[in-house]
Amino acid sequence: MSPFEVAAEEEQGYTAATTLAGNRLNTELRDIGNAVTVITKQFLDDIAATDNESLLQYTTGTEVGNLGGNFAGFGDGARLDESARFTNPNQNTRVRGLAAADNTRDYFATNIPWDGYSIDRVDLQRGPNSILFGQGSPAGIINSGTKQASFKNSNEVAFRVGSYGSARASVDFNRVLLEDQLAVRVSAVKDDTRYQQDPAFQDSERIYAAVRFEPEFLKRGSARTIIKANFEDGQINSNRPRTLPPLDYITPWFYTDGLNKETFNAFQLQDDNTGRPNHGQQRPAYNGGPNAGSPNPAFEPWIGGFAGAFDSPFFYFDGNGSVSPSLAQQSEIRDGSGEGGRNTDGTRDDDISLGFHRMGGVNQYSDYAVKEGLPYAQFGVYKDRSLSDPTVYDFYNNLIDGPNKKEWQNFDAFNISLAQTFMNDKFGFELVFNQESYDNGRLSLLSGANQGLYIDFMAVYSDGTPAGIAGAGADGGNEPFADGTPNPNVGRAFVGGTGGGGNSSTATERDGFRATAFFTHDFARSDSPSTFKRLLGKHTFTGLVANETADSDNRSWIRYNINSEYKDFLSNRLDDLGQQKFNSNFLQPHSIIYLGDSLSNASSAAGANIPRVTTQFDMPKDYAIRVFDTTWNNPNVGYDDYWFNPYYPVGSEDGDDTQSNNLSNYVGWRYEPVTITDSEDNNGANRDAHTTFARLTSSEVESQAFVWQAHFWDNAIVGTWGWREDTAKSWAVSADMNNQADGSQLAPTDRINLSPSVYKIDKDDFNELIVESTSYSVVAHLDQLPGIKNLTERLPFLTTVFYNESENFQPAAERVDAYGEPIAAPAGTTTDVGVLLESKDGRFSLKVNKYETEVLRNSSSGLNGAWFVGASQAWSGNWVNRYEFNLAGDTINTQGPDDADDNGRYNYGAGQNGEDEAAARVREQNVIAAWRAYQATVDPRFYEAWGIDLVDWQNDGISSSTPAGFTVPEDAISKGYEIEFNAQPTRNWRLTFNASKTTASRNNIGGENLSEFIENYETALNTGADGGVGDLRIWWGGAGNERSLFQWNTNIGAEWAARKLQEGTQVPELREWRFNAISNYDFDEGMLKGVNVGMALRWQDDVIIGYPPIPNPDIPTKANFDLANPYRGPAETNIDLWVGYSRRLSEKIDWRVQLNVRNVGEGNNLIPVTVQPDGTPATYRIGPHQSWTLTNTFKF
Repeated sequence: MSPFEVAAEEEQGYTAATTLAGNRLNTELRDIGNAVTVITKQFLDDIAATDNESLLQYTTGTEVGNLGGNFAGFGDGARLDESARFTNPNQNTRVRGLAAADNTRDYFATNIPWDGYSIDRVDLQRGPNSILFGQGSPAGIINSGTKQASFKNSNEVAFRVGSYGSARASVDFNRVLLEDQLAVRVSAVKDDTRYQQDPAFQDSERIYAAVRFEPEFLKRGSARTIIKANFEDGQINSNRPRTLPPLDYITPWFYTDGLNKETFNAFQLQDDNTGRPNHGQQRPAYNGGPNAGSPNPAFEPWIGGFAGAFDSPFFYFDGNGSVSPSLAQQSEIRDGSGEGGRNTDGTRDDDISLGFHRMGGVNQYSDYAVKEGLPYAQFGVYKDRSLSDPTVYDFYNNLIDGPNKKEWQNFDAFNISLAQTFMNDKFGFELVFNQESYDNGRLSLLSGANQGLYIDFMAVYSDGTPAGIAGAGADGGNEPFADGTPNPNVGRAFVGGTGGGGNSSTATERDGFRATAFFTHDFARSDSPSTFKRLLGKHTFTGLVANETADSDNRSWIRYNINSEYKDFLSNRLDDLGQQKFNSNFLQPHSIIYLGDSLSNASSAAGANIPRVTTQFDMPKDYAIRVFDTTWNNPNVGYDDYWFNPYYPVGSEDGDDTQSNNLSNYVGWRYEPVTITDSEDNNGANRDAHTTFARLTSSEVESQAFVWQAHFWDNAIVGTWGWREDTAKSWAVSADMNNQADGSQLAPTDRINLSPSVYKIDKDDFNELIVESTSYSVVAHLDQLPGIKNLTERLPFLTTVFYNESENFQPAAERVDAYGEPIAAPAGTTTDVGVLLESKDGRFSLKVNKYETEVLRNSSSGLNGAWFVGASQAWSGNWVNRYEFNLAGDTINTQGPDDADDNGRYNYGAGQNGEDEAAARVREQNVIAAWRAYQATVDPRFYEAWGIDLVDWQNDGISSSTPAGFTVPEDAISKGYEIEFNAQPTRNWRLTFNASKTTASRNNIGGENLSEFIENYETALNTGADGGVGDLRIWWGGAGNERSLFQWNTNIGAEWAARKLQEGTQVPELREWRFNAISNYDFDEGMLKGVNVGMALRWQDDVIIGYPPIPNPDIPTKANFDLANPYRGPAETNIDLWVGYSRRLSEKIDWRVQLNVRNVGEGNNLIPVTVQPDGTPATYRIGPHQSWTLTNTFKF
């Protein structure tokens, strides 16, 4: 072996003696001061661990997500979203409560998840260590050490079966081709994992090969040459299980003090004009009529959107086996739809008595709380709720997506190294080249807020008439549009989505080169060294130069797109250019998949036992959508003939109308043929055409480092000092269909232009970071220190004390803030101080470490609604322009006449606080002036960063796009203790124990510029409630319409307030104490000879999952958290057991069988992750449950 490598053969049981994690050379663990834990192959075999998920819940100070993990890892926002985890489960980790660790492969950064079939050991570095990586996660790294070819023939074949039909087979063959010169090793695995959630799975196929060559002809005296290479190729296809139960959009329908199983029609929910009782449940105030501006007593905060649908046509499926839709129809019907209604002179005026139909469903709880005005709701402290009753829907055993979700990972890696040493390893060098290709992606029908279970309470479809049903109204009058086609699915549960937000892929190419050279001199090497030479001891100087590059291409796309002919049919409705884009909601079909029978006759959702989706649903390529055709079809009446519109109550003056608005004079409902393209047709051939966002990033890190390690005074004091300089450059370019005002990234077909001549990186425009970092540690072996060792020689143990300081940074040069300014690199510093006690026979060791790690400018765990930072300015900018310039839409082609003061599309209506028309106009002008004054205060860098052009209404309308690399930073600090005990009391008994005490908190969330922008905007929103910035009416000028202040608070304002409240609080899901004990005993004599038994005990302290909000005594408009009285989740204890048996089947064949049972006795259970302000659990994660594996291994 060379100094540049470690060997698994040197490990004994659970204990490794050496590591490369100290100074990149083979160094004894007891001689380094930083926090490194080595996981041996024996440990992995005993606990049957094959990846991060099955390992990290056993190790010190680490957490891992997914179903078998010990935390969720999705933050503590209003809505937890696990969709990003599906493609990268290996990266859902946390170290010391701070952040995810970087994954490395032989100390090169990697995206490839490690698998036990091809590795010999795992090194865990907690906290930053610039000697290893000047750049990297401040939380630490998880390094997998790949298997190397050796000069000894060996063969191993293993078969494993497990819970739910899981199966795994692996082989590992090592062959010596030239004795002591050339060896090759080949390993392969096929792993088909099945889960309790049917039909979730993960299938992987991987092959790995390594070669080692030590040419005899290059050996000259003590010089050695070692050439090594390895290669891996693999693919992973999956439909991974969910850690979180579905969101609950079903049980509130049964609340007797709320919805109480009431059904509605779509017009009824939106009617804020007619003044009818029990109308306008989604409208907090009346918009028109005599009550305009006053509160609507029928407003029902429990009603929200219908599976998140806006404008998309609905395609209804029966989830109990049908693969074809039963019906497709427009989801929203409103005035101006189709080709437009007629004016009294026969010209088109886009107006007709359709009203506004938008279907509704149960609202998400966080939005309900704001609309209901629950205490402290304005501070975003309410969370969306998980389903918690498996009798409603059995989320333990069923994946809500069914087969309509998939993920993939494809990869290959190549590594080659040349190591040359001289003079018996006194000095030498190593050259390493590493190359990796990796791509992953996912398809999902359900994403974002749609990851839940809904119930359909719409009584009829939206094809009724204004007259509706006589006598059916709450006041005894007619009920408009109640005569629509009865909904055959009323009361049925369903899931739904367009698949527009769940499809993405990332392709990454990594290349790395590293040159390391060292020189060692031992002053005390002579037979009788002098005291001075013994004091000087042994010194090793290591130098490094490295270059690593990474190029990534990230894409997002919509799944389905309706042909342009349908867009032509809707041409008048799509009055804004943004609505005419191919990814407009109007052109994305929305799947509604019904599950089970109607629950209309049930008294509660409990016991419904709603089935899962069992079928893979694909949109038909050709279908017909039921639409309302506004072609005039009655030559027997005049356009201006009188007609009373029964849309209004009898006797209402507002009902006086003309035949031009009478629905019966038009063609009406018919079927419009459409063609639908699928991004996945022909193996994804349409993905480019369906791409809505694309981003290229490139990074290059050039590093140079120097490390000095000194062993003074007979190795009594070991000092390590390292210096490093990293120059990180990054490039990025993005194309976004939602922000293409300049057309620079649009192809002639109005699609993103992904041709290499356009979609490329400009290498002359880059961000650059140059960072120097240092690390040092001092280790004192007291038993070897003159003057002290005599005092300790009678002690049964050896004593070592250590101190370590280190730092590093992440080369995240592409991150920008709200003003588009580069955010300084995330940086970490750590201090470790402690003691190591070892028995003199080496069989026992105890290490106690006290640490403090600080992370600055780390990327936040999330800010739900961050897109609305820019959208708030774009949306409001468009509406200000509508009112100022009389625009029916967002662009100049929709401009109306200057004297059209009665058009509510671009004029404030009367009614608010008793205002008449004249006062409403004054209010409108005041709001316009307030907005113009506010817009002048916004830093111009903000508009540039978000792509906002305030005068673009003359072209495409104002739009915004989240800046490429936009990041919400935060600082964090972690303090605590780490205890590790390893023992091998006898040759056949191995034991390890670890414990950690951790406190970690967040601060400075958002950074300076984002905080400045939001503070300025919120001050403007809350200044002058009437006629001010917050009084801008959104979605037309009616007195009851939403305002800019309300929209800000519901989309992001409350979320931002919650994030700022969390400053100084514990990070989510942090357990103050954790400990793990693992033991295995091998019987080597007697009746039980060959048997081994083992046990692991994993305990986690109770956990803070929230705080009660309390008033802020200094600022009445703010709130605080009661940090002294947190809400806590339960402690957890998990037990694993295993038993094995081994024997020699023949002279050349050894057999071993082992049964592992994890989480013994654990059944279905939920673990609370977030809580409501009163301490009631909001979101849960599904707890680990009992599972087993049986492994047969043959060695020969």
